[in-house]
Amino acid sequence: MPPLSIRAVPGAGGTASPAAPSVPGARPPGGEEPRVRRVESVVGREQSGGWRRLAQVVVGGGGPSRQDGLEADEARARTPFTGSRRVVVLGCTGGAGQTTTALMLGHTLARYRDGRVLAVDAGVGDHTMTGRIAAESPESLTSLMACLDGISGYLSMRSYTTRCDSGLEVIGSDADAAAARRLADRGLFSERRLAAAMRVLDRHYNLIVVDPAAAVAARMLPHADQLILVAPASEDAPDAVAMTFDWLDGHGSVELRRRAIMVVNGVSRRSMAGVEQAEAVARGRCRAIVRVPWEDELAPGRPGPAQPGHLRPGGRRAYVALAGVVVSGLAAIRRPSEEEVAQ
Repeated sequence: MPPLSIRAVPGAGGTASPAAPSVPGARPPGGEEPRVRRVESVVGREQSGGWRRLAQVVVGGGGPSRQDGLEADEARARTPFTGSRRVVVLGCTGGAGQTTTALMLGHTLARYRDGRVLAVDAGVGDHTMTGRIAAESPESLTSLMACLDGISGYLSMRSYTTRCDSGLEVIGSDADAAAARRLADRGLFSERRLAAAMRVLDRHYNLIVVDPAAAVAARMLPHADQLILVAPASEDAPDAVAMTFDWLDGHGSVELRRRAIMVVNGVSRRSMAGVEQAEAVARGRCRAIVRVPWEDELAPGRPGPAQPGHLRPGGRRAYVALAGVVVSGLAAIRRPSEEEVAQ
């Protein structure tokens, strides 16, 4: 298994420490995980707030004496902030792991935070977030959008969500053949209706993670406090990352792109050449880069619910580290409240 790392981006607030050497993929005798190695780097600095965060991520297994890095990530994921924040997850190309990243991040945030965490499945097709949870609500994002004016309190909001064992709530997607057409409907999913939906969700949830289909991705950008870009650990990743950055700049989201976190998903020893090339393209153009290892449990088409507890230690720790970097960035920004906007 290669080293998982959170890497500082030169020009984004610091200089990264050298990455740890690769950990051999084979497990030592007895089936134990390889020894833990820690990679430290400055994650970023917000110019307005002048903050700096030291990110640590541990790789593989290890005994209790080497849990300090994980504890730092957990503490960062618990960083308090007031009000609500929204995270939008976009894939740089098809099959990058956008939905998996959004779901695992949502589960991890729900586990470590006191406030309510919601994931919005605005996807279509065979591999949606709703297909990786034990869905219990017959409602969907479309039915919520059609009945926004009827949401009077948390109990009425709760009828539209499924609550997972982690504590994460999920608004599910439609599974019928017309789902993609409805998402592309500029009436039902207009900029005005999407803004109204975000205001409703803000009243009931501390953190909202959105997994949008391509049809609504551009319309979600103005509502994002944090953008996560997911690139596959493959030889196609460098071109996909470059095209995604250009697309964001072309949609007037330069500042959002600069504050973005890039996740390189499915990293293995064999994919390191493509991973390093993708990181070279992203370096200096986003706030942080997080590597997530390949997990059989999260492979496309795998049936049944997906939970962080099903992953190997390296995968679980990578998502905790990602959650920490996300929350530390969200805590450093301030979004005006609904009352302030109305004044």
